[in-house]
Amino acid sequence: MKRRWLTLALVCLLGGRAASGAPLDSDGDGYPDALELVGQDRASFSDWFASVAESQFYGLNRDWPEGDQDCSGLVRYAFVQALVNHDDAWWAKFRYLPRPTSPKVRAYGYPAPLVSRSLFRVAAGPYRTSDVEKGRMVGRTSAQFLLRGSVNFVSRNWRDARRGDLLFFLRPNLGAYHTMVYLGEGRVVYHTGAAPREGGEVRLVTVDTLMRHPEGAFHPTSSNRNFLGVYRWKILGTNS
Repeated sequence: MKRRWLTLALVCLLGGRAASGAPLDSDGDGYPDALELVGQDRASFSDWFASVAESQFYGLNRDWPEGDQDCSGLVRYAFVQALVNHDDAWWAKFRYLPRPTSPKVRAYGYPAPLVSRSLFRVAAGPYRTSDVEKGRMVGRTSAQFLLRGSVNFVSRNWRDARRGDLLFFLRPNLGAYHTMVYLGEGRVVYHTGAAPREGGEVRLVTVDTLMRHPEGAFHPTSSNRNFLGVYRWKILGTNS
């Protein structure tokens, strides 16, 4: 903890940059310290992210492009919407938004410092100033690459999940990845993955219901090798 506070003090002194002039990435997770949330902002982001994801079950927002409507598209959309300016026009686009109990995220808006709209990491290694240019940080990617670069592993026990965490699965016989948003109180929301014209939709279910899914690969149990576990966004930091 002492080291964390010393790092934050150094970030403030240097404007989020190391003495060499490169942005600091003190934990080497691929996200510069300037993009990692601290204090109340951590809980706020998780709360707003989960609320936006849940809102799409009640009615899809018109600004969520049809081509992005799949499981990873839902979490990317909710991620961005948790960070943008929540003005009157923003509120008006929701058919129903479960109102978050946390204050707005204060640290930064969207587009974000250093990476603009390329908030999702898809490559290993610490942050480098060329990451956006080289395609190591992007604005649109699949569940597989979100898993590889944008989140930290928490547990293979779903009960360790917090509001705003992600559950990841490997689809059997396809080699494709699937993700769901944990809402708290034993509920998850997810997009089924199929295109809208093929019947794809957003679903909200309890974990108990998910345990009865006819396809056992989607049972979030440690004995299910297709359940990859609970993951948390890297921008929440390693000590969140």
